[in-house]
Amino acid sequence: MQSLSEEAILFYAGEPVYFVEDVIRVNPDPNQRDILRSLRDYPMTSVRSGHGIGKSAVEAWAVIWFLCTREFPKIPCTAPTKHQLMDVLWAEISKWLRNNPALKGDLIWTKEKLYMKGYPEEWFAVPRTATSPEALQGFHADHVLYIIDEASGVSDKVFEPVLGAMTGEDAKLLMMGNPTRLTGFFYDSHHKNREEYNAIHVDGRDSIHVSKKFVDQIIKMFGEDSDVFRVRVAGQFPKSIPDSLIAMEWCEAAAKLPAASARFSRIDIGIDVARYGDDSSVLYPLGDKAVSLPFEIYHHNRTTEISGYGVMMVKRLALEEAVNTIRVKVDCDGLGVGVYDNLYDLKEQIAEEVWRERCFRAGLNPDDLAQAEVCGDIPQLDLEILESHFGGAGGKVDEDDPVEYSNSTGLMWGKVRKYLKDGRLQLPDDDALFAQLSNRKYRVNKDGKIELERKEDMKKRGLSSPDIADALAMALYDPDEPFLMLVEPGLKKDSYWRG
Repeated sequence: MQSLSEEAILFYAGEPVYFVEDVIRVNPDPNQRDILRSLRDYPMTSVRSGHGIGKSAVEAWAVIWFLCTREFPKIPCTAPTKHQLMDVLWAEISKWLRNNPALKGDLIWTKEKLYMKGYPEEWFAVPRTATSPEALQGFHADHVLYIIDEASGVSDKVFEPVLGAMTGEDAKLLMMGNPTRLTGFFYDSHHKNREEYNAIHVDGRDSIHVSKKFVDQIIKMFGEDSDVFRVRVAGQFPKSIPDSLIAMEWCEAAAKLPAASARFSRIDIGIDVARYGDDSSVLYPLGDKAVSLPFEIYHHNRTTEISGYGVMMVKRLALEEAVNTIRVKVDCDGLGVGVYDNLYDLKEQIAEEVWRERCFRAGLNPDDLAQAEVCGDIPQLDLEILESHFGGAGGKVDEDDPVEYSNSTGLMWGKVRKYLKDGRLQLPDDDALFAQLSNRKYRVNKDGKIELERKEDMKKRGLSSPDIADALAMALYDPDEPFLMLVEPGLKKDSYWRG
């Protein structure tokens, strides 16, 4: 390395903290210093922590330190998702290289590789998404450093080649992450396999990078005994709740999925209606049963007001998203009946107003007879208002499902569970939604069917009503599924059919 003398390289090889201070020109906090020293002193370091403690910065510093103080090292870096790896960790490395111009003269950063100038094939760090065991195979050198970011989300199979490579005298592993799972390689490194690692725990409340406001908000919203607080603040693994229907880790993974940028062919809106008390009315739109669009929450509103908000959302999505098919599902087990009636009666008027606005935006006057033929080419909005019931009959989510649910509430939530577990549903990074989805329990009743915890029982445990999650569940359902009660066009509203 041209910018450092041989004497300096020898010194910094055993002093990563001084290297970060002198060469990268940044002052690590006490927790970050402990992690850097552990990387120096131990072959394998595992760090569980809360959110926002500066994990990515430490990992970036470790990569730069190892590259600058070893000859011909190889540093595979991985994370569960491309976003976490490229947009967070790999970008973080580029950021810290800018702190010292001399570093950029020695180290060449590209999207595919970081390498020592003149040695792109032998002296490098590379990003590899943790999608298969092959991602981390084949890295043989005297000096090897594995960086595993968000390690709780990395499959155990991916770790197998890492352990196989930890045979050299200067082979090191640094894995860090929020402790979201109660099983797996990362979990074991802090439990049954702890003696093989230097396991470090960083509580967000002890980090200068985590604001007291953030901590207080989590405590206020969910309490210090919640899994949201344990994982996101305290850096503790979640409590063992084997009867939780939806795992927190699935919600976390869903929030990391990219939102589709292409035009949606259809939007579904679930409306969960409340009027007074602590419950909330929620309007939750989904694009193509896969992508969450911004949901809306209202408190202490009349049903006519909620209907009005529904009308505005339908019009806005039809015009801004240019979508021609919208399905609105309203919970009609209580006050939602009034919202349903209002929207059902306004259905044709809404479609007409959307069409007219589309004509105007196209520079056409729908009232001008001379332009009538051209206006006829403007697409009409296919809008349906559907009535749903959480207290309906149960069954299976699909034919291949090995379990039956006792009622339609379980079926709707079961479908959310299946989509999240399969990675088919993108969610916003919203703590309230995550808590509602992951904190609802289930039991097996005397008939061997899955019975979801009642809202009343959730409130007895100090939890709020899962209004956002219910609205999401309604938005996701398919009108052809038998567990939902739909109003057939042409029948009276008190006549029901199972589609």
